[in-house]
Amino acid sequence: MTRADVEEIVKRYPFVIEAVKEGKKTAVFYIGNRKQVFEITEGVKAVYAILEEIEENETDKDVLCMIDGIKKGRSDVAIIDDVNWQRNAYYERKDRLID
Repeated sequence: MTRADVEEIVKRYPFVIEAVKEGKKTAVFYIGNRKQVFEITEGVKAVYAILEEIEENETDKDVLCMIDGIKKGRSDVAIIDDVNWQRNAYYERKDRLID
């Protein structure tokens, strides 16, 4: 699984994870008027498990806020407003999370 694949999973997290929880093989959703079909693979399930594990073990409230915002599908700008980080610090931490 490449970094671009993980970024796409994180970007569409609420839609993809709903399909994972329901046990579906694909996630079908609409962004704007465009139909998106996302294949649910073992890699997708692994990303879900890793984010859950990080959330269980993390103690920093800003990191937990960032993960919660990602899970809810909030935009980066909205998440930055909630955490005590500057924009570049947020993106640095998000990059580390994706790596």
